[in-house]
Order: sequence, then structure tokens, then C-alpha cells
Amino acid sequence: MATKQDITPALKHFFNSLERRQQAVHNANALKRDRFKEVEFSEVEQFFRAVRTQNIFIHTVGLNSKAESTILNKALYSMGRVARIYYSSSFDDRKNGFLVIFPDQELQTIVIERMHGLRPTPEMLYHSPDQLKIVKYITRWLLRRIDWKKTKLNNLELYRLFVEARNEEHERQLQEQIEAMAQDAVIPGR
Repeated sequence: MATKQDITPALKHFFNSLERRQQAVHNANALKRDRFKEVEFSEVEQFFRAVRTQNIFIHTVGLNSKAESTILNKALYSMGRVARIYYSSSFDDRKNGFLVIFPDQELQTIVIERMHGLRPTPEMLYHSPDQLKIVKYITRWLLRRIDWKKTKLNNLELYRLFVEARNEEHERQLQEQIEAMAQDAVIPGR
């Protein structure tokens, strides 16, 4: 057990140095927190969770290096704040390829990178701090790869909900217009 007599000038110097370093690290972390705010990624994650549950098929390159149709659920992986969409998978690592979507704190933006090959190096395809722009980019990317022979809009549960919501909105607007016209017709007739 250490006592106060064990505190030598060398230990005093050591602990004083530790205190100064701890304060410097604390200040640097506070500055970094102030400079690099958390990049919002929740809407992008929610988008991937939603489309993943649907029966959407995309054209990919399969293990035998031939074109095949893969359900998006098998091609899309999302862990934490990173999403991957595989467009090519093979026993030959040089032919593996996927997109990586993640928030980059340093750039203060959401990044979409393409990774392809044996030792892939990231190729930045797109970046934006706006989540909606990221979703639009991914939507355009997916639209070019959807297998329309297997993907049927009427079979997608979210599409049916989307149509119902749109119809309800149209009915509500129509009802408001009818009520406004009825109100206008009553006032001049007095």
C-alpha cells in the first residue's frame, strides 16, 4: 500500500504532466464535438429498413460470375450507421463489389462509395449533407438495376399503403374544395 512518503518529486512531475495531458485531451475532444456535429442519418437508415422488407429484385452478378436476379433483402446489409448494397458477389474476390453508404463526421456529410476488387479502395460516387439527396441518388441507382420481370408494384405492401395514403389525401382535398364551393354558393344567394 502506497503512502504519502512514496510521492517523490519525480511522481509529482509525472502526475502534473498527466493532469495537463488529460486537460488537453478533454479540450481537444470538446473542440472536436463543437466542430464536428453528429451527421443526421436516421432517414437514410429508415429508408433502407423499409425497402429491405419489400419483394424488390435487382440485377446483380452472382457467385458463378453470371447475371442473376437477387432479392434486395439479400443484397442489402445495414449495421449501425453503415449500409452496403452488393451488386456483385463471386468466389473470385476481384469480382466482388458493393456500395457503402455512411455518415462522415470529418466531411460533415453522408458519403456513398463504391468498393470493388480483391483489396478494394473506396471510390467516392456521391456525397451530400442532405439525407433526401442521398435517398434520391440511391433510388436512381436502384431503378437502373430493378428486375421488372420479378418485381411487381402491386405486390409491394408499402406501395399499397402509399397508394391508400395518396388516395385519402386526394379525397380530403376534393372534400375541402367541395365545402369551399358550397360555402361560396351559400353566401351570394342571401
